[in-house]
Amino acid sequence: WTTAGAQIQVFMKMALQENKTKSSQNNNFNAIRVPFSLEMVKNNPSNLNINCGSNPGLCGKTALQLLDAFIDRAAERGLLIMLDNHRITPGGGISELWYNNEYPESQVISLWQWNVFAIDLKNEPHDSASWGNSNAATDWNKAAERIINSLSSFPGLFFVEGIEWGNRLENVAQFPINTGNASLNNRVIYSPHCYGPSVYDRPEFNTQDFPNNLDGIYMAKYGFIVNQTGHPVVVGEWGGRAEVGSRDMAWNQWYVEWLRSKCITNNLLIILEYTIHIYQFYWCLNPNSADTGGLLEDDWLTPIPRKINLTNRAQPNPTKFQPQNGQICITAGAFPEAHCRVGGGQVTTGAPGSTTTTVHAGATSTTTKAPTTTVHAGPTTSPPGPSTTTTVVQGENGSPVKQYTLRISNGSPSTVCSVQFKPNASIKDKWNLEEVSSGLYRTPSWMTIAPGAVSDQA
Repeated sequence: WTTAGAQIQVFMKMALQENKTKSSQNNNFNAIRVPFSLEMVKNNPSNLNINCGSNPGLCGKTALQLLDAFIDRAAERGLLIMLDNHRITPGGGISELWYNNEYPESQVISLWQWNVFAIDLKNEPHDSASWGNSNAATDWNKAAERIINSLSSFPGLFFVEGIEWGNRLENVAQFPINTGNASLNNRVIYSPHCYGPSVYDRPEFNTQDFPNNLDGIYMAKYGFIVNQTGHPVVVGEWGGRAEVGSRDMAWNQWYVEWLRSKCITNNLLIILEYTIHIYQFYWCLNPNSADTGGLLEDDWLTPIPRKINLTNRAQPNPTKFQPQNGQICITAGAFPEAHCRVGGGQVTTGAPGSTTTTVHAGATSTTTKAPTTTVHAGPTTSPPGPSTTTTVVQGENGSPVKQYTLRISNGSPSTVCSVQFKPNASIKDKWNLEEVSSGLYRTPSWMTIAPGAVSDQA
Protein backbone atom coordinates (compact mmCIF):
# COMPACT_ATOMS: atom_id res chain seq x y z
CA TRP A 1 0.00 0.00 0.00
CA THR A 2 1.15 3.51 -0.63
CA THR A 3 0.25 4.96 2.74
CA ALA A 4 -0.21 8.60 3.58
CA GLY A 5 -1.29 8.75 7.21
CA ALA A 6 -2.44 11.21 9.82
CA GLN A 7 -2.36 10.62 13.55
CA ILE A 8 -4.68 11.22 16.47
CA GLN A 9 -3.55 11.45 20.09
CA VAL A 10 -5.41 8.88 22.17
CA PHE A 11 -4.31 8.21 25.72
CA MET A 12 -6.96 7.79 28.42
CA LYS A 13 -9.92 9.54 26.88
CA MET A 14 -11.18 9.34 23.34
CA ALA A 15 -14.16 10.98 21.64
CA LEU A 16 -15.26 10.05 18.14
CA GLN A 17 -16.77 12.46 15.67
CA GLU A 18 -17.46 11.48 12.09
CA ASN A 19 -15.93 14.68 10.71
CA LYS A 20 -12.46 13.60 11.87
CA THR A 21 -12.40 10.43 9.83
CA LYS A 22 -14.05 12.17 6.90
CA SER A 23 -11.40 14.89 6.96
CA SER A 24 -8.69 12.26 6.69
CA GLN A 25 -10.33 10.43 3.80
CA ASN A 26 -11.30 13.55 1.84
CA ASN A 27 -7.78 14.99 1.94
CA ASN A 28 -5.95 12.03 0.44
CA PHE A 29 -5.12 10.10 3.61
CA ASN A 30 -5.67 6.37 3.91
CA ALA A 31 -4.31 5.43 7.34
CA ILE A 32 -4.37 6.70 10.92
CA ARG A 33 -1.78 6.00 13.60
CA VAL A 34 -3.68 5.89 16.89
CA PRO A 35 -1.59 6.30 20.07
CA PHE A 36 -2.78 4.73 23.32
CA SER A 37 -1.50 4.23 26.86
CA LEU A 38 -0.92 0.86 28.47
CA GLU A 39 -2.86 2.08 31.51
CA MET A 40 -5.92 2.67 29.34
CA VAL A 41 -5.79 -0.89 28.05
CA LYS A 42 -5.22 -2.39 31.48
CA ASN A 43 -7.92 -0.41 33.33
CA ASN A 44 -10.38 0.10 30.45
CA PRO A 45 -12.17 3.06 32.08
CA SER A 46 -15.78 3.93 31.37
CA ASN A 47 -16.14 7.44 32.85
CA LEU A 48 -15.16 9.12 29.60
CA ASN A 49 -15.69 12.61 28.25
CA ILE A 50 -18.27 11.83 25.56
CA ASN A 51 -20.67 14.37 24.08
CA CYS A 52 -23.76 12.18 24.18
CA GLY A 53 -25.78 14.70 22.18
CA SER A 54 -23.41 14.46 19.23
CA ASN A 55 -22.54 10.79 19.74
CA PRO A 56 -25.51 9.00 21.33
CA GLY A 57 -24.27 5.60 20.20
CA LEU A 58 -21.05 6.02 22.15
CA CYS A 59 -22.51 6.87 25.55
CA GLY A 60 -21.70 4.35 28.26
CA LYS A 61 -18.97 2.61 26.30
CA THR A 62 -15.60 1.78 27.80
CA ALA A 63 -12.33 3.06 26.40
CA LEU A 64 -11.65 -0.20 24.55
CA GLN A 65 -15.18 -0.27 23.15
CA LEU A 66 -14.63 3.26 21.87
CA LEU A 67 -11.35 2.24 20.27
CA ASP A 68 -13.08 -0.70 18.58
CA ALA A 69 -15.79 1.68 17.34
CA PHE A 70 -13.14 4.02 15.99
CA ILE A 71 -11.44 1.17 14.12
CA ASP A 72 -14.76 0.07 12.63
CA ARG A 73 -15.76 3.62 11.62
CA ALA A 74 -12.38 4.12 9.97
CA ALA A 75 -12.75 0.85 8.04
CA GLU A 76 -16.14 1.99 6.74
CA ARG A 77 -14.38 5.01 5.23
CA GLY A 78 -11.44 3.11 3.75
CA LEU A 79 -8.96 4.18 6.46
CA LEU A 80 -6.44 1.69 7.86
CA ILE A 81 -5.47 1.79 11.54
CA MET A 82 -2.04 1.36 13.08
CA LEU A 83 -2.04 1.23 16.88
CA ASP A 84 0.86 2.90 18.66
CA ASN A 85 2.03 1.97 22.17
CA HIS A 86 2.65 5.64 22.90
CA ARG A 87 2.91 5.91 26.68
CA ILE A 88 2.72 3.74 29.75
CA THR A 89 0.46 6.17 31.63
CA PRO A 90 -1.68 8.89 30.03
CA GLY A 91 -0.61 11.76 32.23
CA GLY A 92 3.13 11.17 32.30
CA GLY A 93 5.80 11.66 29.71
CA ILE A 94 7.04 9.14 27.18
CA SER A 95 9.01 6.43 28.97
CA GLU A 96 12.67 5.80 28.09
CA LEU A 97 12.18 2.04 27.89
CA TRP A 98 9.34 -0.24 26.84
CA TYR A 99 8.57 -1.32 30.43
CA ASN A 100 8.76 -0.20 34.06
CA ASN A 101 8.24 -1.77 37.48
CA GLU A 102 4.45 -1.59 37.24
CA TYR A 103 4.33 -2.78 33.63
CA PRO A 104 6.98 -5.48 33.10
CA GLU A 105 7.70 -6.72 29.59
CA SER A 106 5.41 -9.74 29.99
CA GLN A 107 2.45 -7.48 30.77
CA VAL A 108 3.27 -5.10 27.93
CA ILE A 109 3.06 -8.05 25.54
CA SER A 110 -0.19 -9.33 27.04
CA LEU A 111 -1.96 -5.99 26.51
CA TRP A 112 -1.74 -6.21 22.69
CA GLN A 113 -5.10 -7.57 21.55
CA TRP A 114 -6.25 -5.98 18.28
CA ASN A 115 -6.34 -7.20 14.70
CA VAL A 116 -5.32 -4.16 12.64
CA PHE A 117 -2.97 -3.71 9.71
CA ALA A 118 0.04 -2.68 11.84
CA ILE A 119 1.24 -2.12 15.39
CA ASP A 120 3.95 0.30 16.56
CA LEU A 121 5.66 -1.59 19.37
CA LYS A 122 7.04 1.34 21.40
CA ASN A 123 6.94 5.07 20.90
CA GLU A 124 10.28 6.90 20.91
CA PRO A 125 12.73 4.93 23.06
CA HIS A 126 15.38 7.34 24.40
CA ASP A 127 18.09 8.13 26.98
CA SER A 128 18.90 4.75 28.58
CA ALA A 129 17.49 2.83 25.59
CA SER A 130 20.25 1.19 23.51
CA TRP A 131 20.50 -0.76 20.25
CA GLY A 132 22.95 -3.63 20.29
CA ASN A 133 23.59 -7.01 21.87
CA SER A 134 25.00 -6.33 25.30
CA ASN A 135 22.23 -5.46 27.77
CA ALA A 136 18.84 -7.20 27.76
CA ALA A 137 17.44 -4.54 30.09
CA THR A 138 18.09 -1.66 27.68
CA ASP A 139 18.68 -3.08 24.17
CA TRP A 140 15.48 -2.04 22.42
CA ASN A 141 16.20 -4.11 19.30
CA LYS A 142 16.45 -7.33 21.30
CA ALA A 143 13.24 -6.47 23.16
CA ALA A 144 11.50 -5.85 19.82
CA GLU A 145 12.58 -9.33 18.68
CA ARG A 146 11.14 -10.89 21.85
CA ILE A 147 7.88 -8.96 21.56
CA ILE A 148 7.43 -9.86 17.88
CA ASN A 149 8.04 -13.54 18.60
CA SER A 150 5.52 -13.42 21.44
CA LEU A 151 2.97 -11.82 19.07
CA SER A 152 3.68 -14.22 16.18
CA SER A 153 -0.04 -14.92 15.65
CA PHE A 154 -0.63 -11.26 14.76
CA PRO A 155 -1.03 -11.19 10.95
CA GLY A 156 -0.01 -7.59 10.27
CA LEU A 157 3.12 -5.42 10.28
CA PHE A 158 5.48 -4.72 13.16
CA PHE A 159 6.77 -1.12 13.29
CA VAL A 160 10.06 -0.73 15.18
CA GLU A 161 11.26 2.80 15.97
CA GLY A 162 14.83 3.88 16.57
CA ILE A 163 16.40 5.12 19.78
CA GLU A 164 17.01 8.81 20.65
CA TRP A 165 13.32 9.64 20.44
CA GLY A 166 12.82 7.34 17.51
CA ASN A 167 15.19 8.85 14.96
CA ARG A 168 18.45 6.88 15.35
CA LEU A 169 18.62 3.58 13.53
CA GLU A 170 22.26 3.54 12.43
CA ASN A 171 22.99 0.40 14.48
CA VAL A 172 20.60 -1.54 12.23
CA ALA A 173 23.65 -1.92 9.98
CA GLN A 174 25.28 -4.18 12.58
CA PHE A 175 22.24 -5.39 14.49
CA PRO A 176 19.17 -5.71 12.23
CA ILE A 177 15.98 -7.05 13.76
CA ASN A 178 16.21 -10.84 13.55
CA THR A 179 13.47 -12.89 15.18
CA GLY A 180 14.83 -16.18 13.88
CA ASN A 181 11.67 -16.53 11.79
CA ALA A 182 11.79 -15.43 8.14
CA SER A 183 8.04 -14.78 7.97
CA LEU A 184 8.16 -12.49 11.01
CA ASN A 185 11.31 -10.75 9.79
CA ASN A 186 9.56 -9.97 6.50
CA ARG A 187 6.93 -8.02 8.41
CA VAL A 188 9.34 -5.73 10.26
CA ILE A 189 9.14 -2.05 9.30
CA TYR A 190 11.80 0.38 10.56
CA SER A 191 10.03 3.58 11.58
CA PRO A 192 12.06 6.69 12.44
CA HIS A 193 10.58 9.94 13.73
CA CYS A 194 11.92 13.18 12.31
CA TYR A 195 11.13 16.84 13.07
CA GLY A 196 12.38 20.31 12.29
CA PRO A 197 13.08 23.43 14.37
CA SER A 198 9.57 23.93 15.80
CA VAL A 199 9.92 20.75 17.87
CA TYR A 200 13.61 20.85 18.84
CA ASP A 201 16.07 23.44 17.56
CA ARG A 202 19.10 21.26 16.85
CA PRO A 203 22.53 22.68 15.85
CA GLU A 204 22.19 21.39 12.29
CA PHE A 205 19.18 23.68 11.81
CA ASN A 206 21.38 26.74 12.39
CA THR A 207 24.10 26.37 9.77
CA GLN A 208 24.63 28.40 6.61
CA ASP A 209 23.93 25.38 4.42
CA PHE A 210 20.66 24.44 6.18
CA PRO A 211 18.61 22.53 5.10
CA ASN A 212 20.86 20.91 2.48
CA ASN A 213 23.27 19.78 5.20
CA LEU A 214 20.64 17.36 6.49
CA ASP A 215 20.96 14.80 3.69
CA GLY A 216 24.11 13.15 5.05
CA ILE A 217 22.75 13.21 8.62
CA TYR A 218 19.48 11.49 7.75
CA MET A 219 21.11 9.00 5.38
CA ALA A 220 23.46 7.93 8.18
CA LYS A 221 20.62 7.59 10.70
CA TYR A 222 18.15 5.61 8.60
CA GLY A 223 18.32 6.43 4.90
CA PHE A 224 20.71 3.53 4.24
CA ILE A 225 18.42 0.83 5.60
CA VAL A 226 16.42 -0.04 2.49
CA ASN A 227 19.43 -0.67 0.28
CA GLN A 228 21.42 -2.45 2.96
CA THR A 229 18.75 -4.64 4.58
CA GLY A 230 15.90 -4.74 2.05
CA HIS A 231 13.43 -3.64 4.72
CA PRO A 232 11.16 -0.64 4.20
CA VAL A 233 11.59 2.57 6.14
CA VAL A 234 8.28 4.23 7.00
CA VAL A 235 8.56 7.56 8.76
CA GLY A 236 6.24 7.16 11.74
CA GLU A 237 6.14 10.86 12.67
CA TRP A 238 7.10 14.06 10.88
CA GLY A 239 5.55 17.51 10.74
CA GLY A 240 5.66 20.73 12.72
CA ARG A 241 4.11 24.19 12.87
CA ALA A 242 5.30 24.96 9.33
CA GLU A 243 4.48 28.66 9.61
CA VAL A 244 4.93 30.51 6.31
CA GLY A 245 8.45 31.93 5.97
CA SER A 246 9.82 30.10 9.02
CA ARG A 247 12.82 27.78 9.25
CA ASP A 248 10.37 25.08 10.20
CA MET A 249 8.53 25.52 6.90
CA ALA A 250 11.89 25.40 5.10
CA TRP A 251 12.61 22.10 6.87
CA ASN A 252 9.18 20.65 6.07
CA GLN A 253 9.45 21.55 2.39
CA TRP A 254 12.99 20.17 2.15
CA TYR A 255 12.04 16.96 3.97
CA VAL A 256 9.13 16.28 1.60
CA GLU A 257 11.47 16.58 -1.38
CA TRP A 258 14.06 14.42 0.38
CA LEU A 259 11.50 11.66 0.97
CA ARG A 260 10.52 11.80 -2.69
CA SER A 261 14.04 11.88 -4.10
CA LYS A 262 15.61 9.17 -1.93
CA CYS A 263 12.83 6.60 -2.50
CA ILE A 264 13.61 5.24 0.95
CA THR A 265 10.03 4.05 1.36
CA ASN A 266 9.32 3.32 -2.28
CA ASN A 267 10.12 -0.37 -2.38
CA LEU A 268 8.16 -3.58 -2.71
CA LEU A 269 7.93 -5.95 0.21
CA ILE A 270 6.33 -9.38 0.17
CA ILE A 271 4.34 -9.75 3.36
CA LEU A 272 2.11 -12.77 3.98
CA GLU A 273 2.67 -13.54 0.29
CA TYR A 274 1.09 -10.24 -0.74
CA THR A 275 2.77 -7.26 -2.39
CA ILE A 276 2.31 -3.93 -0.64
CA HIS A 277 3.58 -0.37 -0.89
CA ILE A 278 3.85 1.80 2.21
CA TYR A 279 4.82 5.42 2.79
CA GLN A 280 4.72 7.72 5.85
CA PHE A 281 2.66 9.15 8.73
CA TYR A 282 2.26 12.86 9.52
CA TRP A 283 1.96 14.10 13.11
CA CYS A 284 -0.77 14.94 13.80
CA LEU A 285 -4.47 15.37 12.99
CA ASN A 286 -5.64 17.09 16.19
CA PRO A 287 -4.79 20.78 16.75
CA ASN A 288 -3.87 20.54 20.44
CA SER A 289 -0.40 19.02 20.03
CA ALA A 290 1.71 21.62 21.81
CA ASP A 291 4.88 21.63 19.69
CA THR A 292 3.49 20.81 16.24
CA GLY A 293 -0.16 21.84 16.12
CA GLY A 294 -2.31 19.68 13.87
CA LEU A 295 -3.63 19.27 10.37
CA LEU A 296 -6.89 20.80 11.65
CA GLU A 297 -7.56 24.32 12.89
CA ASP A 298 -8.59 24.85 16.51
CA ASP A 299 -12.22 24.15 15.57
CA TRP A 300 -11.22 20.51 14.96
CA LEU A 301 -13.01 20.73 11.61
CA THR A 302 -11.07 22.87 9.12
CA PRO A 303 -7.95 21.46 7.40
CA ILE A 304 -4.94 23.80 7.29
CA PRO A 305 -4.12 24.29 3.59
CA ARG A 306 -0.35 24.75 3.93
CA LYS A 307 -0.03 21.44 5.79
CA ILE A 308 -2.37 19.58 3.47
CA ASN A 309 -0.26 20.88 0.58
CA LEU A 310 2.83 19.36 2.22
CA THR A 311 1.27 15.95 2.70
CA ASN A 312 -0.22 15.93 -0.79
CA ARG A 313 3.18 16.81 -2.21
CA ALA A 314 4.75 13.94 -0.27
CA GLN A 315 2.18 11.46 -1.59
CA PRO A 316 -0.32 12.70 -4.20
CA ASN A 317 -1.64 9.25 -5.16
CA PRO A 318 -1.98 6.99 -2.11
CA THR A 319 -3.57 3.58 -2.29
CA LYS A 320 -7.35 3.72 -1.88
CA PHE A 321 -9.43 1.30 0.16
CA GLN A 322 -13.17 0.95 -0.46
CA PRO A 323 -15.53 -1.36 1.47
CA GLN A 324 -17.64 -3.33 -0.98
CA ASN A 325 -19.82 -6.41 -0.45
CA GLY A 326 -18.10 -7.44 2.77
CA GLN A 327 -14.62 -6.97 1.34
CA ILE A 328 -12.24 -4.07 0.89
CA CYS A 329 -11.37 -3.22 -2.70
CA ILE A 330 -7.82 -1.94 -2.99
CA THR A 331 -6.78 0.44 -5.75
CA ALA A 332 -3.04 0.62 -6.22
CA GLY A 333 -1.34 3.89 -5.44
CA ALA A 334 1.42 5.53 -7.46
CA PHE A 335 4.78 6.74 -6.20
CA PRO A 336 5.37 10.44 -6.89
CA GLU A 337 8.79 10.05 -8.54
CA ALA A 338 9.14 8.04 -11.74
CA HIS A 339 12.57 6.68 -10.78
CA CYS A 340 11.05 5.13 -7.63
CA ARG A 341 8.25 3.21 -9.30
CA VAL A 342 8.27 -0.56 -9.43
CA GLY A 343 5.62 -2.51 -11.34
CA GLY A 344 3.42 -4.67 -9.15
CA GLY A 345 1.78 -6.86 -11.79
CA GLN A 346 2.59 -8.62 -15.04
CA VAL A 347 1.73 -6.56 -18.11
CA THR A 348 1.63 -8.00 -21.62
CA THR A 349 0.88 -6.16 -24.83
CA GLY A 350 -1.16 -7.82 -27.56
CA ALA A 351 0.75 -9.11 -30.57
CA PRO A 352 0.79 -7.04 -33.77
CA GLY A 353 -2.59 -7.24 -35.39
CA SER A 354 -4.49 -7.52 -32.10
CA THR A 355 -6.47 -4.79 -30.40
CA THR A 356 -5.97 -5.64 -26.74
CA THR A 357 -3.53 -5.02 -23.93
CA THR A 358 -3.73 -7.60 -21.13
CA VAL A 359 -3.08 -6.90 -17.46
CA HIS A 360 -2.74 -9.88 -15.12
CA ALA A 361 -4.09 -8.37 -11.92
CA GLY A 362 -3.42 -9.57 -8.42
CA ALA A 363 -5.94 -10.31 -5.72
CA THR A 364 -7.52 -7.26 -4.06
CA SER A 365 -9.87 -8.51 -1.38
CA THR A 366 -9.42 -8.36 2.35
CA THR A 367 -11.40 -8.17 5.58
CA THR A 368 -12.11 -4.81 7.22
CA LYS A 369 -9.54 -5.16 10.01
CA ALA A 370 -6.61 -7.19 8.70
CA PRO A 371 -4.66 -7.50 5.45
CA THR A 372 -5.42 -11.19 5.09
CA THR A 373 -5.42 -11.29 1.28
CA THR A 374 -4.02 -8.14 -0.24
CA VAL A 375 -2.11 -7.78 -3.48
CA HIS A 376 -2.67 -4.81 -5.73
CA ALA A 377 -2.91 -4.92 -9.49
CA GLY A 378 -0.03 -3.75 -11.65
CA PRO A 379 0.03 0.04 -11.85
CA THR A 380 0.91 0.58 -15.50
CA THR A 381 -0.12 -0.70 -18.91
CA SER A 382 0.39 0.63 -22.42
CA PRO A 383 -2.02 0.76 -25.35
CA PRO A 384 -0.99 -1.01 -28.57
CA GLY A 385 1.81 0.65 -30.51
CA PRO A 386 1.68 1.97 -34.09
CA SER A 387 2.06 -1.48 -35.60
CA THR A 388 -0.95 -2.80 -33.76
CA THR A 389 -4.29 -2.99 -35.52
CA THR A 390 -6.91 -0.74 -33.94
CA THR A 391 -10.62 -0.27 -34.38
CA VAL A 392 -11.53 2.92 -36.25
CA VAL A 393 -14.86 4.47 -35.27
CA GLN A 394 -16.58 7.72 -36.23
CA GLY A 395 -16.13 10.62 -33.85
CA GLU A 396 -18.69 13.27 -32.98
CA ASN A 397 -17.54 15.56 -35.81
CA GLY A 398 -17.47 12.73 -38.34
CA SER A 399 -13.68 12.29 -38.27
CA PRO A 400 -12.23 8.82 -37.66
CA VAL A 401 -10.80 8.07 -34.22
CA LYS A 402 -8.90 5.07 -32.90
CA GLN A 403 -10.49 2.90 -30.24
CA TYR A 404 -8.38 0.70 -28.00
CA THR A 405 -9.55 -2.16 -25.84
CA LEU A 406 -7.92 -2.84 -22.48
CA ARG A 407 -8.35 -6.47 -21.54
CA ILE A 408 -7.91 -7.25 -17.86
CA SER A 409 -7.63 -10.91 -16.91
CA ASN A 410 -7.81 -11.96 -13.28
CA GLY A 411 -5.58 -14.97 -12.68
CA SER A 412 -5.84 -14.72 -8.92
CA PRO A 413 -8.12 -16.61 -6.52
CA SER A 414 -9.82 -13.40 -5.36
CA THR A 415 -12.07 -10.79 -6.94
CA VAL A 416 -10.36 -7.76 -8.47
CA CYS A 417 -12.18 -4.48 -7.83
CA SER A 418 -10.21 -1.88 -9.74
CA VAL A 419 -7.04 -1.52 -11.82
CA GLN A 420 -4.90 1.53 -12.61
CA PHE A 421 -3.01 2.01 -15.88
CA LYS A 422 -1.05 4.73 -17.63
CA PRO A 423 -1.29 4.71 -21.46
CA ASN A 424 1.41 6.33 -23.57
CA ALA A 425 -1.20 7.84 -25.87
CA SER A 426 -3.66 10.61 -25.06
CA ILE A 427 -7.25 9.60 -24.39
CA LYS A 428 -9.88 11.82 -25.98
CA ASP A 429 -12.89 10.09 -24.46
CA LYS A 430 -12.19 8.18 -21.27
CA TRP A 431 -15.77 6.85 -21.14
CA ASN A 432 -16.18 5.23 -17.70
CA LEU A 433 -12.52 5.46 -16.69
CA GLU A 434 -11.55 7.68 -13.77
CA GLU A 435 -8.54 9.95 -14.27
CA VAL A 436 -6.53 9.67 -11.04
CA SER A 437 -3.90 12.19 -12.10
CA SER A 438 -2.44 13.48 -15.34
CA GLY A 439 -2.26 10.47 -17.66
CA LEU A 440 -3.06 7.93 -14.90
CA TYR A 441 -6.45 6.21 -15.18
CA ARG A 442 -8.44 3.80 -13.05
CA THR A 443 -11.19 1.42 -14.04
CA PRO A 444 -14.55 2.23 -12.38
CA SER A 445 -14.97 1.27 -8.73
CA TRP A 446 -18.12 -0.70 -9.52
CA MET A 447 -16.22 -2.96 -11.91
CA THR A 448 -15.42 -6.33 -10.38
CA ILE A 449 -13.63 -9.23 -12.06
CA ALA A 450 -14.20 -12.69 -10.64
CA PRO A 451 -11.31 -15.16 -10.33
CA GLY A 452 -10.39 -16.48 -13.77
CA ALA A 453 -12.63 -13.94 -15.55
CA VAL A 454 -11.76 -11.36 -18.21
CA SER A 455 -13.03 -7.79 -18.59
CA ASP A 456 -12.71 -5.69 -21.75
CA GLN A 457 -12.65 -1.91 -21.33
CA ALA A 458 -12.97 -0.08 -24.66
